[in-house]
Amino acid sequence: MAENAASAGTEPGPAPAGPVAARYRGLLMFWAVVLGMMAAGAVTLQVLGPVRPTPKPTWQTIQLPPPVPQPAAPKPNPAPANAGPTATSAPTPPAAAKQATLIPPPDPALREPAPDYPGRFLPIAQGERGPATVYAAPFDANDKHPRVALVIAGAGLDQDATLHLLADLPPAIDVAFSAYMPEELDDQFAAKARQTGHECLVSIPMEPALFPLAEEGAHSLLTGAEPEQNRQNLEWALSRLTGCVGATGASDGMLGERYAQTATSFDLVLTEITRRGLLYLDPRTGAPALDKADPAMVRVVSLVVDPPPNPDEPVTADTIDNRLAVLEHMAATHGSAIGLAGPPKPVLLERIAIWAHGLAARGITLAPLTAIAPAAE
Repeated sequence: MAENAASAGTEPGPAPAGPVAARYRGLLMFWAVVLGMMAAGAVTLQVLGPVRPTPKPTWQTIQLPPPVPQPAAPKPNPAPANAGPTATSAPTPPAAAKQATLIPPPDPALREPAPDYPGRFLPIAQGERGPATVYAAPFDANDKHPRVALVIAGAGLDQDATLHLLADLPPAIDVAFSAYMPEELDDQFAAKARQTGHECLVSIPMEPALFPLAEEGAHSLLTGAEPEQNRQNLEWALSRLTGCVGATGASDGMLGERYAQTATSFDLVLTEITRRGLLYLDPRTGAPALDKADPAMVRVVSLVVDPPPNPDEPVTADTIDNRLAVLEHMAATHGSAIGLAGPPKPVLLERIAIWAHGLAARGITLAPLTAIAPAAE
C-alpha cells in the first residue's frame, strides 16, 4: 500500500498559479484594452469621414469689410451781409487760416548788395512793389470783423521754441527774428516762416531804457555813438534776413525806448526803413510816428502781452491770459489792435495757441500785421 501511495504521488496534475502566470494575465489585459480603443477609433473615422486640411486664406478668399461712410462736413454759415466791425458772430475763416499758404521766396529784384557786408543783401522797393506787399501773408480783405495782430519777437535764439512757434501756431501770427541768432540759421528760419505762412520781421537792436544795466549787444544803435557807426549797425541788422515784410525795435525782450526817444537819429532810421519798402512796428505802446516817416508804413503796438517780470508781478500763465483778453477787448472796441510778445517760451506759446483757437468763435479775426491799417486811417 505504501508503494501504491508512492505511485499515486507521482501522477501529474494541474500546475499551481504562481508569479509568472500573473504577469502574463496583466499583459493580455493591456493588449485587449489597446485593441478595443483602436477598434472604436476605426468606427468613429468611418462615421465622420476623412479629415480635410483647412485651406490657408489667400487674397482671393479674404473678404474685407465695406468702408464706413463718413458724414459730410457741415457747411459754414456765411456771415450776415450787414455785419459791422463789432459783429459778435464767428467769421468764416479764410483759406489761409485753415492751411498755411506759401509766402513767395526772396525776389532778386527786391534786394541789393550791402556795401559794408559782402555777400549780404539789403531789401529795396521797386516802385509800388516792396517787401511789405510782396511778402505779405494772404488775407481776406472783405472780412469785416475786428482784427487783432500778434507779433512774437526774439525768435531764432532758442531753436526748439522757434521751431515750435513756426510749426504749431496759426500762420497769421508774425515772427520777428533776433539779429543775433546764429548766422547759419538765418535763411533756414526765414524759409521755414514763409513755408508755414508766417510774415517775418527783422529786429533792430536799439539802446533800451535801462542801458547800460541792460544792453543789446555790439551792433546796437546807441544815442552816444557816431552816426556812421549807427548807420553800419542798421545796415548789419537789415542785411541779416531777406523776404521780410518789415522791421521792429523789439529785440530779445527789450524795446529800444531810449534810442527811439532821440528824435533826429530815430527819424533817420525810420526814413531809411520805410524808404526800402518795409513796415516799421514801433514797440512803444501809444508812441506817435515821427514827422519824416511815412505814416502808411508805420504800425504801433497796442499792448505788450508779456512785459518784463518784476518781483511783484512775475509773468505767469494767468498774466498772459489776462493780457490777451485785454488785447482782444481793444480790438473789439477799436476795430483792430496789435499785440507784442516774446521771446518765445513754452508757457507763452501754449497760452497764445489756446487763445487764438477760440478767437473766431468770439467774433475776432486773427490777422497778419500787413492786414492792420495804420492808426492814421
